[in-house]
Amino acid sequence: MRSWWIRFGDEATNCPACGSPRIAVLDVVPARDARRRLVAFVGGCEECGLLFTSPQRSREELETYYADEGAWAERIHEQKRRGKARPPVPKPMRRVDRLLLALGPHVPVSVPPAGAKVLDCGCGDGKFLNALQKWGWDTYGVEPSMSEAFPRHHRLEAPPQDASFDFVILHQVLEHIREPLDLLRQLAGSMREGGSLFISVPRLDTVPEFGHFNYCLDRRHHLVAFSETCLTGLLARVGLAVTARIDDRELDEALTRGQPRRLRLLAVRTSKAPALPSAPLEAANRVLREYRRRRDGAVTGILDNLLPVRFRAALMIRSREREKRLKRAARAAV
Repeated sequence: MRSWWIRFGDEATNCPACGSPRIAVLDVVPARDARRRLVAFVGGCEECGLLFTSPQRSREELETYYADEGAWAERIHEQKRRGKARPPVPKPMRRVDRLLLALGPHVPVSVPPAGAKVLDCGCGDGKFLNALQKWGWDTYGVEPSMSEAFPRHHRLEAPPQDASFDFVILHQVLEHIREPLDLLRQLAGSMREGGSLFISVPRLDTVPEFGHFNYCLDRRHHLVAFSETCLTGLLARVGLAVTARIDDRELDEALTRGQPRRLRLLAVRTSKAPALPSAPLEAANRVLREYRRRRDGAVTGILDNLLPVRFRAALMIRSREREKRLKRAARAAV
């Protein structure tokens, strides 16, 4: 007899960021899983506010996926091939330049001091580094998935702990990392006192507005998700104080089709530890409640908020199994 209360033996027992055992099962989402599981849970940490998928993908699976010229690199190359096949659209300014220049009031991106060093962690093919190099920066990158950037820029296997970098970029990376606080700690160790970090992640706080929770958390690619409260607290734990949030309608138009999908923060390396936020998980809880209400309507949303998550997981599995049976029957009938 099938269970109406779903539990997986390899669910997370500690927060993948701060390590706290004070975690809760907050929601259930569809999933594609190597073990053929149809759902995954959304875990939440009461200590730091992180949302994460549970069970998590193994380190070995992630290393294979993001290896040099692995499945992730192939995915990026395919996106580029499709992009080149489209008719060219005139653009007044490249998106990379637009994003970097939006940081101008906070970081001297276009007029760096002599000898200024920048590290792009997860630099991809080097678009940011190319632009910064033209403006006079000494450019370094970390990228396990491809090698396109490194005939032109210095390649590093990991962020060096030498406090030598004036500027660090972490763009569309942290949501892919199984243990995000460890990476932030490494990057903080790379930065000089007063150096700046630019970080961009999917914007959990605006999910009810743009309507796609799986953009923030989907288990396959985006393993963790951050409210602004959570990310500010994680940065504070490694000695990085948030100085600005980059809200720019033109950037949203250029990068995310006008939707407020990205949280963009600037933080500075400081010897004085910033204060940690109180009740760090509450912001994410509010987002989940409002998202379900808008997605399902007032009545269904209220019921979802009242039903136990593990019971809803069983209902979702049954629904997905039924959809698969119907699809198989439709293919067989052709």
